[in-house]
Amino acid sequence: MSFKRVSVGLLGIVLSMLLLAYLFRLPLTSWYLTPMLSKNGAELHCIDWSLTSQLDLNIEKLCLTYQGQQIELAGILANKQQVRVSRANLIVSDLANKQQPESAQTEFKKLALVLPEQRPLISIEQLDVVSPFTDSPVRLAIQEKRLNHFTISGDLNADVEISNYEIKADLTLDEQVARRFITLPASSHFSTQSQVKFDGITIAIESTVNASYQHALAQCDLGFTTEGQLSAKYQLNQQYLYADLSALQNQLSANQACLSIIKDQQHQSFIEAQLPLTWQLEIEKPVSVEAEQLSVPIVKLLAAEGQSEVTVSNTTFSLQDPLASLNSQVSIDFNSKDIDELKLNAHLHESDVSADFQLSLDSLPAFLDFQADGALVEGIGAKGKLNIDELFSSPIAARLNANVSVKNALISGAQIADFTSTIEAEHNAEQHLIVKANSKVKSLNYNDIHAAKISNELTLSTDLSVGELFADIDAKTTAAKLSTPELTLNKLSVVTNALQSRALQATHHVFADGFEALVSHHMSKVAHPFELVIPEQAVSKLNPIIAQFEPLATITDGVVSGIIKGDVNLQQAEGSVHINKLSALYNDYLANDFAVDLDGTFNSGQLNIAATKFTLNELRAGAVVKNMQGQLQVTANQPCAADLTGQVMGGKFVVNKYCPLSDNQTATVKFENIDASKLVTLDAESGISLSGRLAGTLPVVISKQGIEVKQGQLVNQGDGKLLITNNAGFEAVKAQQQELSTTLSLLENLDIKKLRSSVNLKPDGWLHLGVNLEGYNEAQQQAVNFNYNHEENVFTLLRALRLSDEITQKVEKEYAKKGSNDG
Repeated sequence: MSFKRVSVGLLGIVLSMLLLAYLFRLPLTSWYLTPMLSKNGAELHCIDWSLTSQLDLNIEKLCLTYQGQQIELAGILANKQQVRVSRANLIVSDLANKQQPESAQTEFKKLALVLPEQRPLISIEQLDVVSPFTDSPVRLAIQEKRLNHFTISGDLNADVEISNYEIKADLTLDEQVARRFITLPASSHFSTQSQVKFDGITIAIESTVNASYQHALAQCDLGFTTEGQLSAKYQLNQQYLYADLSALQNQLSANQACLSIIKDQQHQSFIEAQLPLTWQLEIEKPVSVEAEQLSVPIVKLLAAEGQSEVTVSNTTFSLQDPLASLNSQVSIDFNSKDIDELKLNAHLHESDVSADFQLSLDSLPAFLDFQADGALVEGIGAKGKLNIDELFSSPIAARLNANVSVKNALISGAQIADFTSTIEAEHNAEQHLIVKANSKVKSLNYNDIHAAKISNELTLSTDLSVGELFADIDAKTTAAKLSTPELTLNKLSVVTNALQSRALQATHHVFADGFEALVSHHMSKVAHPFELVIPEQAVSKLNPIIAQFEPLATITDGVVSGIIKGDVNLQQAEGSVHINKLSALYNDYLANDFAVDLDGTFNSGQLNIAATKFTLNELRAGAVVKNMQGQLQVTANQPCAADLTGQVMGGKFVVNKYCPLSDNQTATVKFENIDASKLVTLDAESGISLSGRLAGTLPVVISKQGIEVKQGQLVNQGDGKLLITNNAGFEAVKAQQQELSTTLSLLENLDIKKLRSSVNLKPDGWLHLGVNLEGYNEAQQQAVNFNYNHEENVFTLLRALRLSDEITQKVEKEYAKKGSNDG
């Protein structure tokens, strides 16, 4: 009885302990499991279990954290054969731990799972996975068909194998599955088959990818396709991503209809001929992300047709601030039907860009505006360097150095040969722009205008921050020669200072063959006033120009100055020109000391100069004319000289009016007190002399046929005298005509009382004189009435007189002296 009583008591104690253990199963379980799980990197948060009537373990709820990942299990029924989980929730933390301080970041460790060799198989009827990588939870079902081999179905299809040190999964994903939890374009298509391995620290992925994307823009279809193998690894602790995409075949394409977006047919045709519609994208070396720093060693974009290539290499940037941290090198090597070569090498360092470029074209596109009307530009080349500071800021600072060349150009009728230009431009952060250009042109032809060896130096400075264009322009243009059918200028130079605001204000300092002028103008939409200033300078500087119009004319002395103001748009001008001490040579005619002050206006194509006095000290043309003066006037482009007076042959003359450009006019020349001895200028050895004073009137008719004198008259003023001594010709006439000998001898010493002569000059130079002499021979006490007709070519006579006159030597001496001084 005592043994039985003791056994019953012991049994009661055991049952009581079991009952107490069951009653306190939850804290006991937590006390037992917590340290054991901690050794494996897991943390127990909650557990609630019980036994069924069949002694199966029923866990209502189990909460665990493993390396930062939270899992909650509910409705677990476990026995020796299986563990079935009705519901489970897995919360995957942000692996970047962006919201956690550095000290609180999770330290991942290599897997060291203690997997029993025998245990019940696990099935999870519903697992919801929440992660930062998907827009909505991923719902899965998990079935363990054999120990540590799981089949996953639902939103993802995968086979998972778990070992002590690794989790391996074979995953299949397509767009139908992916659309359940991420947003994808309707026109996209992809499928992947991946093998994922996880060792607790590193996730490794090997995938086969087949994907495409189409984007419709109006009628333009843009496409991207990729196919092939990729591999990637992600290290959780170092947050290091490595992706090898080199085995992928990537293609970018556009259909022909995309060109229809370009409305202009010429633009469309040009781009169609240059730009391939299909490109291959190659990522030759692995891409990596470490500590939020993305590195892409090399990416190439290759045209499917031709040799064009875009290469982006050594690219790195921070994912937190890509633009501020971007470093990259870009190389473009492009050629096409019309572009012989386009090369660009650019380096981008934290928004600073340095680039060098080279471009060559056979000709410019025909659609450019200045290419209209049959224009052509051939043999174009450009190369240079560009530097930009703070590319993504506004405003940017940039510097450009470029060399541009054009072999031949035809623009708006102008033919240009061998154009070269060196350009330097700088734009700073204060929006100050400075452009310097040095250009040269071998030759330029426009209609009948030809220029050779042109050079131009241009500096433009402007402030773009003011909202309006204000630019200071300094330029110097030179040309070795500028010629037209009428005129050739040598050593042409134009120095320009200009200000461009709402209108262009410019001053041009012009030099041509040494002659100087200053032009100022103000060009706007409504007016174009100008001012031309001719500073006082030697008129002889105009000799190269004058020689082109009249080769026999040469200016030897004198100064000129003037100022002209007007408006180009209105074609109006007024001004004054001053000429002083002008001396000039025409063949062997010489004019000395000419002076005039001209004040005139120009309006509607007509020049008018008010009547102004001019003076000419001396004119030598066989006869010497002195102290000439008169009134010079231009009316409606018609110049005329009026009231011309002067001294000639010891007397005076007056010309009423002479208009050089008029084809039909009569100028009346009146003489008085002319010294007859100077009028009849013969060889001193002839033995014939005439003295006395003459007066006369010569109506000079000027027409297209030439110059002629009609019914001119010469008369004596007072007595005169005719002497003939030892003249062989005169003596021969007397000997041959004995009947006239007595009469002719009366002329040998004749006191002239009256002389009348009619004067008629033909356009061919033949002069006809009808002379009537009335006088008295004192020696023979005989009155004489003598009529004589004389014909001679006056042009020949004047030429002979000029050659025999002392002017020949004086002119040559004067021209030699002045010419050497002015040359």
